[in-house]
Amino acid sequence: MKMKTRPFAHSPARLRARLLCAGLAALLCACGPGGPKRKTDDGGNGGGSGPSAGITLLAGDANAGGSFDAKGNSARFNTPRGIVIDANGNLYVADQLNYAIRKIAPDGTVSTFAGMLRASGTRDGKGNGARFSQPTAIAIDGGGNLFVTDALAIRKITPDANVTTVTTFPTGDNTQIPAGIAVDASGNLFVTTGVETRRFPIDNPGRSAQLESGAVENVSGANDVVPRGVAVDAEGTAYVADLNKTISRAESGVNRLARFVGTAGRTGKADGSGAVPSFQQVVALTADKNGDLYAADAINNTIRKITQDAVVTTPAGTAGSTTLRTGKLPGSFANLHGITTDGNGTLYATSGNAVVKIVLP
Repeated sequence: MKMKTRPFAHSPARLRARLLCAGLAALLCACGPGGPKRKTDDGGNGGGSGPSAGITLLAGDANAGGSFDAKGNSARFNTPRGIVIDANGNLYVADQLNYAIRKIAPDGTVSTFAGMLRASGTRDGKGNGARFSQPTAIAIDGGGNLFVTDALAIRKITPDANVTTVTTFPTGDNTQIPAGIAVDASGNLFVTTGVETRRFPIDNPGRSAQLESGAVENVSGANDVVPRGVAVDAEGTAYVADLNKTISRAESGVNRLARFVGTAGRTGKADGSGAVPSFQQVVALTADKNGDLYAADAINNTIRKITQDAVVTTPAGTAGSTTLRTGKLPGSFANLHGITTDGNGTLYATSGNAVVKIVLP
């Protein structure tokens, strides 16, 4: 019987083509639609291992103040201080000398959330109908409500930008101006001034507990006071940059601060644990989901990490430098004013007239 044959079945060119097509098909199956994914290290859409550790400019210009909503380094701030992040990755900044609360979307677009740029005053209202006179520190609760220290007042801003006044501190010298604020999950505010730290319920601010009082903090101007950072972790423990230049804490319901790390009255830049570390001027604190703290340590102009075991390190910034240097860590910062964390190893800080992003290893 005569067998049928297929012409060119064993042609070398045809065999090579078939092998090539088979290889491409296997590659597409392994990588999914679109073919192989390019590994990236900048947090883009190319997959990979996520953003590289380092400092990047998110919005504003560290050396140029101004009053302008825009995207990235085209936007302008004027002495931005307190900063917080919401559950959707939006940042809110107390822009002190623009008398406004600014919002930064995850893509770096800056808008004015409450108040009006360059318009000072004290008025409750919604959005640009509200007025602020000296917004400095800022905190956010689980419902997305913001709490802002504004001269002698504490202001509340709802997620739809409605501004009301929670309470007003008694008129006195500038050491009594509230300049640090945090909020816990039970609806308590923690506020630091130049002479004390207080905790009080948002819905009953007259019922307060004094957690510390004593030495007067150095003042930086006629109507200002050097902020002292305060933060509350997920367990309700409050941490305070206390009047003795150390970090103290008070567990939930406790009405007195207890020393956590550092030595009273000693300043410096030393890392270590327990009584060994020293700080210069912790103007802001934030806590991550593990209960570790990060401090904006002004004068040193560095970011300090404080673990639950009271171990202090300096992951970012060069002590004594006042120039923003982005790129690989440690880098350096223009004057640090505020700090917040997304809880997953990324920090955001106000530095000079800019907002920077710091990704830790």
